[in-house]
Amino acid sequence: MPVLTKITPTKQGRLALFFDEEFAFSVDLETLAQFGLQKDMELTEEELDELMEQTQYKKAKDRAFRLLGYKSYTRHLLKQRLLQEDFPQEIVLDVLDRLEELGLIDDLDYARRCAADLLHLKQYSLSRVRQELRHRGVEDADIEEALMDVDNDPQEQIHQIINKKYRTALSDEKGRRRAVNGLQRLGYSYSQIRQVLRDYEIEINED
Repeated sequence: MPVLTKITPTKQGRLALFFDEEFAFSVDLETLAQFGLQKDMELTEEELDELMEQTQYKKAKDRAFRLLGYKSYTRHLLKQRLLQEDFPQEIVLDVLDRLEELGLIDDLDYARRCAADLLHLKQYSLSRVRQELRHRGVEDADIEEALMDVDNDPQEQIHQIINKKYRTALSDEKGRRRAVNGLQRLGYSYSQIRQVLRDYEIEINED
């Protein structure tokens, strides 16, 4: 059976464990106490596997807490981030389940807040908002529920964008093409854009 031959503190405030004189991994004080670890202690292979799994779980959970302290994540995006940092998938899924239980990740709430920002700050169309939320891993059911009570008039939004960015450029064909391309990148259809541009063309012809 593996023997815990040495326990030494690390610069990160953890404790490095050496089994049979070889470094294995590090743990925090809580895990050390939980498993009653001490020098010259023998562990079975099953106990060592359980210790390693618990250590990985706690490290992944602590990392997830730190990431969520900076910004919100969907379950999908946080999963990707943790997997990129080489945490085992089984551990990551357990951590995500726990975070959902605690209400720290909530895809529906994320979708509502994100949709509001995309609609009002970036002035995306509803179709572009749906596309962006899907890209972030939000399920269609949550997207549709998040958008259920959204008061959105695409023509009014197009008017606002044109007045803010393109109003002075509409007097020539090149400027109108630039406006159309910019609005299409935001997710508005050509028919929606063309309908609004007719209003401005009439105004310009009358000036």
